[in-house]
Amino acid sequence: MILLAAMALSPAVLAQSDEGLSAGDVVKDCDDCPELVVLPSGTFMMGTPISDREVDLVRGEGPQVKVTIDYMFAVGKFEVTHGQFKAFVKATGHVVKDECRVWNDDAGFNNDPTASWQDRRQPKRVKGVHPVGCVSWNDAKAYVDWLAQVSGKRYRLLSEAEWEYAARAGTTTSRFWGNSSGQACAWANTFDLDGAEEYPFPWFPATCRDGYADLAPVGQFKPNNFGLYDMIGNVWEWTEDCWAATHVGRPRDGSAWKWDVGCDRHTTRGGGWLSAPERNRIAWPGRDPIEKRNTQFGFRVARDLGEVGDDGSIRRMTLFTSDVELSKSFWADAMGYRVTFEDPAFGGEETAESLSLDDGNRAHFVMMTPANDVGPMIGLLGSSGDEFKPIEREGTQRPRAGESLLVVKVPDIFATFEALEAMGVRIASKPSRLSGQMTSVVGYAGTVYTPDGMRINVQQVDSGG
Repeated sequence: MILLAAMALSPAVLAQSDEGLSAGDVVKDCDDCPELVVLPSGTFMMGTPISDREVDLVRGEGPQVKVTIDYMFAVGKFEVTHGQFKAFVKATGHVVKDECRVWNDDAGFNNDPTASWQDRRQPKRVKGVHPVGCVSWNDAKAYVDWLAQVSGKRYRLLSEAEWEYAARAGTTTSRFWGNSSGQACAWANTFDLDGAEEYPFPWFPATCRDGYADLAPVGQFKPNNFGLYDMIGNVWEWTEDCWAATHVGRPRDGSAWKWDVGCDRHTTRGGGWLSAPERNRIAWPGRDPIEKRNTQFGFRVARDLGEVGDDGSIRRMTLFTSDVELSKSFWADAMGYRVTFEDPAFGGEETAESLSLDDGNRAHFVMMTPANDVGPMIGLLGSSGDEFKPIEREGTQRPRAGESLLVVKVPDIFATFEALEAMGVRIASKPSRLSGQMTSVVGYAGTVYTPDGMRINVQQVDSGG
């Protein structure tokens, strides 16, 4: 379990590159984009212990599972606001269906065909700083897809595991401030004594006052240790996952749990302004149809860090070479990468401190994009003073234990190997035009060593493996 003090957050800056970002940084990719907080990697226990008196096993809070998120990612500092969603609708013409489940004094909760995200009844007058509501899972997906298009970054919904990790922010209690619902009003807009005076809901309120009978503008309460606001209360937040009544079988790497055949119910997390206090807990999941629209249904965005190709993969790799020009030729001429150097010498310089290098050493970063944006993108680093030293190896330069074997996809593997041979690159195994059962090889593949001695498995882009 990670243990974190409250992060000191800097003002949001328009991000030109994700390189150099660290946990706690706040970025904003465009004028209409939400502010994002960069979260660290970490491990946590997802769910509620079966021994906990509040656990709801029918809803799927248990059993607890250990989840490791071994990557940094960025999460919306606030829930997506009405104003931000309005900018999306104006830019795209996206149509949000009318009819939303709202509270009417004479009919209670009902699906009102005249209610919509623009007129959601609660609050009586929605403002741009309120979180958006009355949006379905499909509406939320359309919004993040638009953000990805306009920003060039990989925006998406949070997985359910990522959401719980972000909400916990290193804590283990049922709410990120502790276990008591009576302390909620400093941290969350939940159903409390103010709400109970306005709405005759048939459940007990939290025994405190937050100053709002219904929806509150975003960011009015204390953030959690990650600097995220309204992770509990205000509006429920759609996640990417299909709903399951258990954590048994859940992916342990933070990825979304989805079925190959699709699903008609997705999880919502975090509770809302009108929800009963026992539901406004970190681990309690909603289970809602993807086209359901409710006055307290909104969402929060996530974004992967780093540049991405069409397949969404992000790869970084450390390489050292004494022959910079040969290394450039290897990746650009033979492998077909577009090589972008921030520094004319060899990429943008990074400080020795940021990479834990010895005093006097430097490192340089370079982005390499495959042809047609297919396959991984790789960061190329070199260090040790003004030189790019090769990795010291013994014998035949076999990789040491722990060193990566990189898989690279190319559009024409045979043309690639002809170029590599012409360069004099050391080839460990050549691709064969025979594949499948005759050779026990799936697709075309070969193995080479880069100029610095790193072993690379080269595969045809449409092959398996």
